[in-house]
Amino acid sequence: MKTKLVNRNIRNDYIKELLKERGIKEEDIKYFLTEPSIECLESPTNFTNIEEGFKLFKEILTLKENQRILLVVDSDVDGFTSSAIMYLYLKKVKPDLSIDYILHEGKGHGLSDLMETILEQESTNEKELKYVILPDSSSNDYEYHERLAALGIKSLILDHHIVEDDTLFSSSAVIINNQLSENYINKDLSGAGVAWQFCRYCDSQMGTAYADNLIDLAALGIVSDMMSVLSLENRYIIYTGLSQINNYFFQALCEKQSFSMGGKINPTTIAFYITPLINALIRVGTMDEKRRCFEAFIDGHQMVPSQKRGAKGTYEEVAIESARECTNARAKQNRILDKAVEELEIKI
Repeated sequence: MKTKLVNRNIRNDYIKELLKERGIKEEDIKYFLTEPSIECLESPTNFTNIEEGFKLFKEILTLKENQRILLVVDSDVDGFTSSAIMYLYLKKVKPDLSIDYILHEGKGHGLSDLMETILEQESTNEKELKYVILPDSSSNDYEYHERLAALGIKSLILDHHIVEDDTLFSSSAVIINNQLSENYINKDLSGAGVAWQFCRYCDSQMGTAYADNLIDLAALGIVSDMMSVLSLENRYIIYTGLSQINNYFFQALCEKQSFSMGGKINPTTIAFYITPLINALIRVGTMDEKRRCFEAFIDGHQMVPSQKRGAKGTYEEVAIESARECTNARAKQNRILDKAVEELEIKI
């Protein structure tokens, strides 16, 4: 049998040479053979517009009782975790902030399918909308940023998606995006990673360390968005975040999938046994189930009416309830897939 080596035939120092063949710089090899250190993190100051973002953040902290913030939650795991990071961080800094959130009905992204709903809610809500925060989306939504700005509503975007024109920043919003930041080396950071780095910058300016407790959600977002682990920064966030899971809902999901995961928590088991559950619920779940899922991320101990068959009238922690619903959604998704395959086989 004829074979062709993808890489050169390595005969000495195999691991080191293989890593070099895979694109790892020689000076970085030590971080791949040992635990990645905090030195692997880039400084958040490398983001373009990070100072403007912090100025907006400080404005948000001065909101009056009759004013509110709106979080736009993008429809995937990276979107849910990045929004959860921002919600939890804001509440940690100022617990009495009024923060609403809005979810996409389908696989929406950014503001295009939500703009009219946001404006309609604004006209009926007792509290005035002053700020919209869009983690993991909206870098390209120039038109909608302008429409919000015309109403006196400021937008903060914390995104990682490639934009149509990488030289163009919206003049009506503060956009922090690693793809638009010339000095930010890691272009493989996900939306949750960008949101977490933004919180780290806010910590550095305020003398706090609240972001440290949210690194597990950043790790979940990066793994779920299948970002490259050749990035030393991603490796550090994933390694550190998965070694100290603080979020109660994340813990509940890992506990529910413990048998399938063989009791191991690493990028592979998260990608195969945790991410698909959340994604399934986002894809095929009802709006009520999606809301419970996000609530589980931001307040997992909250008691909600149980939707479990035969448990009418009882209450359950939303983290436990949503973990069960995520499992059911995955089973439903698999049934839909199996049925589609059957129909295709018949046609073939």
